[in-house]
Amino acid sequence: MAQNYDTLFKPSEGMRDFQLLEEIERNPKISQRELSHKFGIALGVTNACIKRMARRGLIRLKGIPPRRIAYYITPRGFAEKANFALRVFSYNIRHYAEMKKLISKKLLEMQQSGVKRVAFFGVSDEMEIAYITLQGSDMKLVGIADEDGGKQGTRLLGHKVLSLGEMKGLNPDAILITCLKGQNSYIKNVMKQKDCNGIKVFTI
Repeated sequence: MAQNYDTLFKPSEGMRDFQLLEEIERNPKISQRELSHKFGIALGVTNACIKRMARRGLIRLKGIPPRRIAYYITPRGFAEKANFALRVFSYNIRHYAEMKKLISKKLLEMQQSGVKRVAFFGVSDEMEIAYITLQGSDMKLVGIADEDGGKQGTRLLGHKVLSLGEMKGLNPDAILITCLKGQNSYIKNVMKQKDCNGIKVFTI
């Protein structure tokens, strides 16, 4: 089931339009190349999105010197953005409730298998939900790790974010992989880590 998560988290057309409209509202003079870099999408995809939004009347284009284009959101574009923001808010509430139910079930399974000390692997929104849910159990969070070197060394929820190699020193009974997006990568890294041999591994 984990292999489907990358597809699940691929931005929908509506979400991509929403993100582009928000950025254009902040900076009408932003270039398509800058938009592509910011959202990690190909320049051709950005160009196609801009043209589609212009055809739908969500934005209008205006030439500015020297040889540049500024993008302005139309009243229809503002209305579309507001409607999508409402849908996103509604989705997030439902997503949180479903995720909390899923994580509660997994934590109960871990507790029944004798886990007392758990470490989280994967900094994400799901990890924050797992932390909140964990407070209602008899288990203790002993640490947090992530495979992203940029996150390692920062402090989060009272813990310093470690590398996976440092996880063994926490002496956890189990590792809970708390990141759905790219979950396969986290699983593979745990399987390759010799220091984690003998530690139970769970996924949400």
